[in-house]
Amino acid sequence: MKRTLKEFGRLTAAGRQLRDTLHLGQGVSIGDGKRPGPGAGEDRQVRAEFLRYLILGGCDALPGPVPENGVWLEGARITGQLDLEGARIPRDILLINCRFDAAPILRSAMLDTVSLQGSALPGFHGDRLSARGCVMLRECEVTEELLLSRATLGGDLSCLNAHLRAGESGDALFADGLDAKGGVFLQGVVATGALRLLGATLGGDLNCENVRLTAGKSGAVLSADRLNTKGTVFLRGAIAEGEMRFIGAQIGGDLGCNGARFTARTDGRALSLDSARINGTVFLRGGARLQGTFGLSGAVIGQISDDPKSWPQKQGDLLLNRCRYGAFVGTGTPVDAPSRTRWLSLQEESRWGQEFWPQPWEHCAKVLREMGHREDARTILIEKEKRQRAARRERMRKDALYEDAAWYGVWDTVLGWTVRYGRQPLLAFVWLFAFWLMGCAIYWKAGQEDAIKPNNPFVLRSAEWAYCAPEYAPQSTDARLAPRNAGETQRACFEQQAEAQSYPRFNPLIYSADTLLPIVHLEMQEYWIPNETAASPWGQGARIFLWAQIALGWALSLLAVAGFSGLVKTDSGT
Repeated sequence: MKRTLKEFGRLTAAGRQLRDTLHLGQGVSIGDGKRPGPGAGEDRQVRAEFLRYLILGGCDALPGPVPENGVWLEGARITGQLDLEGARIPRDILLINCRFDAAPILRSAMLDTVSLQGSALPGFHGDRLSARGCVMLRECEVTEELLLSRATLGGDLSCLNAHLRAGESGDALFADGLDAKGGVFLQGVVATGALRLLGATLGGDLNCENVRLTAGKSGAVLSADRLNTKGTVFLRGAIAEGEMRFIGAQIGGDLGCNGARFTARTDGRALSLDSARINGTVFLRGGARLQGTFGLSGAVIGQISDDPKSWPQKQGDLLLNRCRYGAFVGTGTPVDAPSRTRWLSLQEESRWGQEFWPQPWEHCAKVLREMGHREDARTILIEKEKRQRAARRERMRKDALYEDAAWYGVWDTVLGWTVRYGRQPLLAFVWLFAFWLMGCAIYWKAGQEDAIKPNNPFVLRSAEWAYCAPEYAPQSTDARLAPRNAGETQRACFEQQAEAQSYPRFNPLIYSADTLLPIVHLEMQEYWIPNETAASPWGQGARIFLWAQIALGWALSLLAVAGFSGLVKTDSGT
């Protein structure tokens, strides 16, 4: 039943001033209009029940009707508890620079705009509040929990420069499920305890610039899991001692962390963006610092603009598994392989019980390649292969598969040195060329040391070959045989004989190519071979090199073909 003015009996001086001047519609300023102290006397006191009576419309006994624009009061101390739970109020409530002895209750109330700017409150109960306008708590001092869970706002929630201190719950702001057509503005907030916005839906921005946040019981300073905002999240200049959480959040704009300082507390998490979807750019530069884990697992990001100085400082504090992004942008953002290798190396999969995460390396290479940095992309993939194979060998050793690990180690080394695990198949031709040159030198030297002989048993038993042997004596008087010159090798002497004119002459260049390339048949190897029984050690050395050259020729040729055919993956698949 609606109360009447007579029921309130004697009013305080501040109450009488409010009664007599409210209808003028210009706001009522008690005293100097500034926030009174906790011991303010009757000249500044307004009873909460009388204030409620006016907010709900008063009665005909008032000097004039309550203005349509609402109740506007400044500088009062509100004694008792202002209880407007479930009230339907077709006007604004503006209680500026007031001090409340008890937490006001606006649970499930419906009103236009409520502003408590500059006021001191021992908490605020506004869960399920429905405001057609905004909720303004700028420069407020709230010493208990600020409750706005499942509240619906037609405008903004503004807490600029407010001081929030958690109560027993450990939460300074509890606004889970908040639905605001505007944004949430927390610039300059100093808070002890968590700011909760789990599952909140915002039509505008979430602005947390220059906040100073200290975690409470939960270890989190801002919990915005499943936040859905059409605007940008601003964290510029924020100082957070505890975890910033945006797990599963949907951010329509950017996430700006320039100049922010994130310091982990309980579980080592500093900034968590796991499974978040950020349509714009994540900015992490301008002096930003991360001391703790930076979680990006499963995140989808439009672009990244970062600075190496702002990366996590500790090995293992970066989580990138299944993270996807479109590009690296911004002046100073590194797009070279060495920098991005250092970035990716900040991951330490074993810390999280995993063997190796290949996806972050593959995706980084894909992004660099699409940006036109093909060589850097290839370098990233080569490093990825090296680490992934090393992780596989380590797992084998842990499983006591020592022989398998050893064989894989040999094979991985060969692939790494020759074709960079298939990422640079052309490198096989460089090695082929190097072994060809080496063969040319060795076979030439063997020829000079008289350590090359025909690769034909009939020729080896012929008179021409035997006649040219250094130990042959006496000299034949056969006119068909050319005399052997002093210092001449047996091969050179043989090649001068008339009967040997049809026998191919030894050429170390052609011989090296013929033995090295299995797909090329130059007929030189069929006719000549290093002589392992020669007096010079070059004969035995050239024979050993010949076997190695044949094996390496097959291996390198197959690797080159495999790289081009796709049997060994190349960077074209990134």
